[in-house]
Amino acid sequence: MSVPSFSNIITSDMKKLFGNAIRSLLEDTALTVPCTLYFGITKYEACSNCIYDPIGRKSSNRFITGGPVPFRNGGICPVCNGNGKKPVITTENLNLAVIYDYKDFLGIKTPVNAPNGIIQVIARKEITPKLLRAKELQPSTEISNYANSRFERITEPQPAGFGDDEFVFCNWKRIK
Repeated sequence: MSVPSFSNIITSDMKKLFGNAIRSLLEDTALTVPCTLYFGITKYEACSNCIYDPIGRKSSNRFITGGPVPFRNGGICPVCNGNGKKPVITTENLNLAVIYDYKDFLGIKTPVNAPNGIIQVIARKEITPKLLRAKELQPSTEISNYANSRFERITEPQPAGFGDDEFVFCNWKRIK
Protein backbone atom coordinates (compact mmCIF):
# COMPACT_ATOMS: atom_id res chain seq x y z
CA MET A 1 0.00 0.00 0.00
CA SER A 2 1.48 3.36 -0.96
CA VAL A 3 1.55 6.35 1.36
CA PRO A 4 -0.06 9.50 -0.08
CA SER A 5 2.27 12.37 -0.84
CA PHE A 6 1.84 15.52 1.26
CA SER A 7 4.11 17.67 -0.85
CA ASN A 8 1.34 19.70 -2.54
CA ILE A 9 -1.11 20.06 0.35
CA ILE A 10 0.17 23.39 1.69
CA THR A 11 -0.28 25.83 -1.15
CA SER A 12 0.52 29.51 -1.38
CA ASP A 13 -3.22 30.20 -1.08
CA MET A 14 -3.30 28.30 2.21
CA LYS A 15 -0.31 30.28 3.51
CA LYS A 16 -2.02 33.51 2.46
CA LEU A 17 -5.23 32.45 4.21
CA PHE A 18 -3.30 31.65 7.42
CA GLY A 19 -1.50 35.02 7.33
CA ASN A 20 -4.78 36.87 6.78
CA ALA A 21 -6.41 35.02 9.68
CA ILE A 22 -3.60 35.86 12.14
CA ARG A 23 -3.46 39.49 10.93
CA SER A 24 -7.21 39.71 11.57
CA LEU A 25 -6.77 38.37 15.11
CA LEU A 26 -4.06 40.99 15.80
CA GLU A 27 -6.22 43.93 14.70
CA ASP A 28 -6.77 46.49 17.46
CA THR A 29 -10.45 45.57 17.71
CA ALA A 30 -10.03 41.80 17.53
CA LEU A 31 -8.34 39.51 20.08
CA THR A 32 -5.83 42.03 21.38
CA VAL A 33 -5.76 43.93 24.65
CA PRO A 34 -4.38 47.40 25.32
CA CYS A 35 -0.83 47.16 26.70
CA THR A 36 1.67 49.75 27.83
CA LEU A 37 5.34 49.26 26.98
CA TYR A 38 7.74 50.99 29.40
CA PHE A 39 11.06 51.93 27.81
CA GLY A 40 12.71 53.20 30.98
CA ILE A 41 14.34 56.59 31.43
CA THR A 42 14.96 58.03 27.98
CA LYS A 43 15.39 61.71 28.80
CA TYR A 44 15.45 64.26 31.61
CA GLU A 45 13.31 67.35 31.96
CA ALA A 46 13.85 70.45 34.05
CA CYS A 47 12.44 70.34 37.57
CA SER A 48 9.26 72.39 37.89
CA ASN A 49 10.02 73.23 41.52
CA CYS A 50 13.52 74.75 41.51
CA ILE A 51 15.87 76.83 39.39
CA TYR A 52 18.41 74.80 37.42
CA ASP A 53 22.09 75.83 37.59
CA PRO A 54 23.54 75.18 34.11
CA ILE A 55 27.13 75.76 35.28
CA GLY A 56 26.97 73.32 38.17
CA ARG A 57 24.57 71.09 36.18
CA LYS A 58 22.27 70.60 39.16
CA SER A 59 19.64 72.42 41.17
CA SER A 60 20.52 75.87 42.50
CA ASN A 61 18.31 74.88 45.46
CA ARG A 62 16.20 78.00 44.99
CA PHE A 63 12.44 77.61 44.86
CA ILE A 64 10.59 78.66 41.66
CA THR A 65 7.65 80.85 42.57
CA GLY A 66 4.51 78.83 41.89
CA GLY A 67 6.33 75.48 42.13
CA PRO A 68 4.35 72.53 43.54
CA VAL A 69 6.37 71.95 46.77
CA PRO A 70 7.77 75.04 48.54
CA PHE A 71 11.14 74.78 50.36
CA ARG A 72 13.64 77.17 51.88
CA ASN A 73 16.30 78.61 49.61
CA GLY A 74 19.52 76.73 50.22
CA GLY A 75 17.60 73.58 51.18
CA ILE A 76 17.41 70.55 48.91
CA CYS A 77 14.56 70.61 46.42
CA PRO A 78 12.13 67.85 47.51
CA VAL A 79 10.90 67.22 43.95
CA CYS A 80 14.23 66.48 42.22
CA ASN A 81 16.38 65.86 45.34
CA GLY A 82 18.75 68.60 44.25
CA ASN A 83 19.42 67.18 40.78
CA GLY A 84 17.67 70.01 38.95
CA LYS A 85 16.20 67.57 36.43
CA LYS A 86 13.72 64.75 36.70
CA PRO A 87 13.90 61.51 34.74
CA VAL A 88 11.13 60.91 32.21
CA ILE A 89 10.04 57.31 31.69
CA THR A 90 8.86 56.87 28.10
CA THR A 91 5.85 54.66 27.42
CA GLU A 92 3.82 53.61 24.42
CA ASN A 93 0.39 52.06 24.27
CA LEU A 94 -0.12 49.18 21.83
CA ASN A 95 -2.69 46.48 21.33
CA LEU A 96 -1.12 43.02 21.61
CA ALA A 97 -2.47 39.49 21.78
CA VAL A 98 -1.77 38.26 25.31
CA ILE A 99 -1.84 34.59 26.30
CA TYR A 100 -2.08 34.02 30.05
CA ASP A 101 -2.20 30.19 30.10
CA TYR A 102 1.24 28.66 29.46
CA LYS A 103 -0.40 25.54 27.99
CA ASP A 104 -1.46 27.69 25.03
CA PHE A 105 1.96 29.30 24.46
CA LEU A 106 3.48 29.11 20.98
CA GLY A 107 6.83 27.44 20.49
CA ILE A 108 7.09 25.87 23.95
CA LYS A 109 6.40 22.34 25.01
CA THR A 110 4.40 22.36 28.24
CA PRO A 111 6.93 22.51 31.08
CA VAL A 112 6.48 20.23 34.08
CA ASN A 113 6.89 23.01 36.64
CA ALA A 114 5.76 26.09 34.76
CA PRO A 115 6.06 29.11 37.03
CA ASN A 116 3.06 31.30 37.72
CA GLY A 117 3.10 34.82 36.38
CA ILE A 118 4.38 34.10 32.87
CA ILE A 119 2.53 35.53 29.86
CA GLN A 120 3.18 35.43 26.14
CA VAL A 121 2.45 38.23 23.68
CA ILE A 122 1.95 37.86 19.95
CA ALA A 123 2.46 40.79 17.60
CA ARG A 124 3.24 41.73 14.03
CA LYS A 125 6.97 41.54 13.31
CA GLU A 126 7.10 45.34 12.81
CA ILE A 127 6.62 45.64 16.60
CA THR A 128 9.85 43.66 17.28
CA PRO A 129 12.14 46.71 17.85
CA LYS A 130 9.68 48.09 20.41
CA LEU A 131 9.47 44.74 22.22
CA LEU A 132 13.27 44.57 22.33
CA ARG A 133 13.61 48.13 23.71
CA ALA A 134 10.86 47.74 26.30
CA LYS A 135 12.00 47.25 29.89
CA GLU A 136 8.51 46.35 31.09
CA LEU A 137 5.03 45.61 29.79
CA GLN A 138 1.67 46.20 31.46
CA PRO A 139 -1.24 44.45 29.75
CA SER A 140 -4.85 45.57 29.88
CA THR A 141 -4.31 49.21 30.65
CA GLU A 142 -8.10 49.60 30.88
CA ILE A 143 -8.15 47.52 34.09
CA SER A 144 -4.89 48.81 35.58
CA ASN A 145 -6.79 50.35 38.49
CA TYR A 146 -7.92 46.84 39.49
CA ALA A 147 -5.01 44.64 38.41
CA ASN A 148 -1.76 46.56 38.07
CA SER A 149 0.62 43.78 37.02
CA ARG A 150 3.85 44.56 35.20
CA PHE A 151 6.07 42.10 33.38
CA GLU A 152 9.70 41.99 32.18
CA ARG A 153 10.72 40.19 29.01
CA ILE A 154 12.37 36.81 29.58
CA THR A 155 12.71 35.62 25.97
CA GLU A 156 13.69 37.33 22.75
CA PRO A 157 10.93 37.83 20.19
CA GLN A 158 10.70 34.67 18.11
CA PRO A 159 9.46 34.65 14.52
CA ALA A 160 6.24 32.80 13.78
CA GLY A 161 4.16 32.33 10.69
CA PHE A 162 3.23 29.89 8.03
CA GLY A 163 6.29 30.09 5.85
CA ASP A 164 6.86 33.84 6.03
CA ASP A 165 7.59 34.69 9.70
CA GLU A 166 5.23 37.65 9.62
CA PHE A 167 4.54 37.52 13.37
CA VAL A 168 6.56 37.31 16.59
CA PHE A 169 5.92 36.06 20.09
CA CYS A 170 7.86 36.49 23.32
CA ASN A 171 7.42 35.61 26.98
CA TRP A 172 7.26 37.94 29.96
CA LYS A 173 7.56 37.30 33.72
CA ARG A 174 5.48 39.19 36.28
CA ILE A 175 7.52 41.53 38.49
CA LYS A 176 4.75 43.58 40.15
